[in-house]
Amino acid sequence: MNTIPRALPRAENHVPEIGRRMRWNGWVTGGSVALIAILGYFTRWICDDALIFTRIVQQILAGNGPVYNVGERAEAATSALWEWLLAFAGFVFGQTDTSTLSWVLGLALTATGFGLAVDATRRLHGGHTAVMVPFGIFALLGVRPVWQYATSGLETGLNTFWMALCWWLLVRLRGITAAKPIVGAALVMGLGPLVRPEQALVAAVFLVALWLVVKPTWRVTAAAVAAAGALPVGYEIFRMGFYGILVPMPALTKNAGESLWARGFAYVGDFVNPYLLWLPLVLATVFLASLLRRRQNKTDLIVALTPVVAGVLLLGYVLKVGGDYMHARMVLPIFFLVLLPVLVLPSSKRSRAAAVVLLTWAIFCASLGRFVPVDSGKNLIDDERGYYRAWTGRMYPTESADFTWKMQHLKDAVTSGAGDGQRTLIYQGIREEVLTTPLRGGQPSRNAIIGVYLGTVGVMAPTDVGVIDFWGLANPIGARFDYPTVKPGHSKPLGNAWLLADYADPAAPVQPQGNFVVRADVNPDQVAAARHALSCGDLAEIQRSAREPMSPGRFWDNLTGAGHRTGVSIPPDPFEAERKFCG
Repeated sequence: MNTIPRALPRAENHVPEIGRRMRWNGWVTGGSVALIAILGYFTRWICDDALIFTRIVQQILAGNGPVYNVGERAEAATSALWEWLLAFAGFVFGQTDTSTLSWVLGLALTATGFGLAVDATRRLHGGHTAVMVPFGIFALLGVRPVWQYATSGLETGLNTFWMALCWWLLVRLRGITAAKPIVGAALVMGLGPLVRPEQALVAAVFLVALWLVVKPTWRVTAAAVAAAGALPVGYEIFRMGFYGILVPMPALTKNAGESLWARGFAYVGDFVNPYLLWLPLVLATVFLASLLRRRQNKTDLIVALTPVVAGVLLLGYVLKVGGDYMHARMVLPIFFLVLLPVLVLPSSKRSRAAAVVLLTWAIFCASLGRFVPVDSGKNLIDDERGYYRAWTGRMYPTESADFTWKMQHLKDAVTSGAGDGQRTLIYQGIREEVLTTPLRGGQPSRNAIIGVYLGTVGVMAPTDVGVIDFWGLANPIGARFDYPTVKPGHSKPLGNAWLLADYADPAAPVQPQGNFVVRADVNPDQVAAARHALSCGDLAEIQRSAREPMSPGRFWDNLTGAGHRTGVSIPPDPFEAERKFCG
């Protein structure tokens, strides 16, 4: 009889305890969001590549479609979803220059992603009632590139948000059998290839895990597969028909099909070594293994291992393609994925001690961990934020004006016409002098300018002025050159012979003469060979696929020939190209 009255106070006392635990967990989640938002804000920046998106958005909002230049269909952006998200934001806020919006939106998505990720991990390990200790979140917040790529103007914030949302949905859907949430989750997870092409690997792992966790009926499975594939497959059909290739143009420029394992290992080591990341990774592995041993629920095991498996597969891809020239950028999503199951841990003596160790490391790493750019001639890796801070002379380069002031002499030439109203091809000489030559007929642009800094020149030039990409990221010919990969995206210069053959008036002199000057490191025979090659075989078809006015017939020809066009490679030497394509 006496046990009942004694039990009631215990239950009553238990309610405030649950409330305290919930408040603590809320502080952990909110603190993670606040810290990444603050650190991201104080390292805010955008890079020249972010301005490539700005130029494309300007064309979309001007009614010219997702192109870099009017009259030439080239997919210069790697992330289709980020491109259209920026276009939507620009439309809503009435801004055609979305350079500032890009870093603000990126930071908001990063912070939201951190909140979703921590909340999901907390739910996996104990819901509202168990006290959680910050763990993996210390590892993320201790690494400076995590702060820096919270902005950047690139799709990095969107990437973090998408991975976190997939994780959150997978954790929430344990035990769910209703069709709508399962199909909705599949739709979200299927967006991976539109976030970045290699995220198709991550999407596939999460979709398989979703199927294993919810065990849907065949009808729900069919609906989920259709939902997951609808947008990526639909966009791929659009890409093939509109652009005439299977992949974004930068994938061709960067030789994404190559196997460069040595470069890949050097790139990953370049991220791990400066920050002593072996310490948090070893601790994370130990605690993940311990958690998995204690789990009896097969569903929870699948959920916990899903992001780790996805991260390992993504690591294999990065190693194969040789990484990137931007320090840490390609490895950060892997780091985020493998830490997801241990962002927070159930409180225990061991987890609290490990959290203290990790917090000490994070403070040390954030204070002293530094990346030293590598320029050995073999593995070129840059500190992009440091580079653009120095190049622009701005502490926080966050808008297009921070970049374009460096090229005011070219901007004046573009806006004035640089040729007394004559259609002109404009570019910069070795000593930064403005060089010009008459533009060939048939160009839809009133003028054209050759851009080495593709993003900066792109936002500097009006949408009706053509921007010719020197490095091939937006040039259908230069992207296919047979150059070895030295610095990804910067290994395929479009030589002067090809520039003049494709864009200059054939009647214009090739050697320096009069008011119109071109560089003297090219001769008329080279230009003639390049111009002939462009009129033959596959090269002529590549030109038509990008420049012929869009019509149902052109769309069908592009669609059916996309596979072949994607595999075409071009010798950089005009005479070799002429022999290959013209016989």
